[in-house]
Amino acid sequence: MPRAFRLMWLFVLAAPAAWAQPSTGPVPVPPAPGAAAPAATPAPAIEPAAPLQPTMTGDQMLKQGQEYRREIEKIKLAMQTQVEQAKQDKDVIRLNCLLDKLTQLNVNANIMDQALQSLQQSVARNDTSGQLHEYTRITIVNQKVQVLSTEADACVGAETNYIGPTRVTVEVPPGLQEGVDQVPPIQPPVTAIDRPPPASTYQ
Repeated sequence: MPRAFRLMWLFVLAAPAAWAQPSTGPVPVPPAPGAAAPAATPAPAIEPAAPLQPTMTGDQMLKQGQEYRREIEKIKLAMQTQVEQAKQDKDVIRLNCLLDKLTQLNVNANIMDQALQSLQQSVARNDTSGQLHEYTRITIVNQKVQVLSTEADACVGAETNYIGPTRVTVEVPPGLQEGVDQVPPIQPPVTAIDRPPPASTYQ
């Protein structure tokens, strides 16, 4: 028994060493005393993005913006005409819809005026970045105005294309006058035709 106990005790002591797995990774080697540390790999440099270059000159932007402003005035006059027509028709729903669109149009017209003034100043001092910024604002405002014009035409009870009051044209056949109480033309007399005798005497 003492011998068997000693063998068992030796097996227990030797088992952890047998089960331990050797490390498969490389063992880091510390630098030698006095040696310089390896230099870190520098990160790649990031090139700055190229600034946007406008495809139009400042004068062209200003001219186009002024054309957009004149278009706003035309749309405003058309809306005011529709508002007056809605008042005459006493159509409250259409009137409220048109007044809302007209108010938004006036707000965008004021923004357009401010952007045009800023664009003119940017052109005077040759500020390319400022010109591009203000012209972008002008373009966005113009798009909003076009949407408002379409929405005004689509208001409840409004016609898509208003071309004026309805006119009815009556075509009169040749030989007739336009008078309502005109006596109809005399019809030719109807000639009575006698019935021919029966072809057979059998009845």
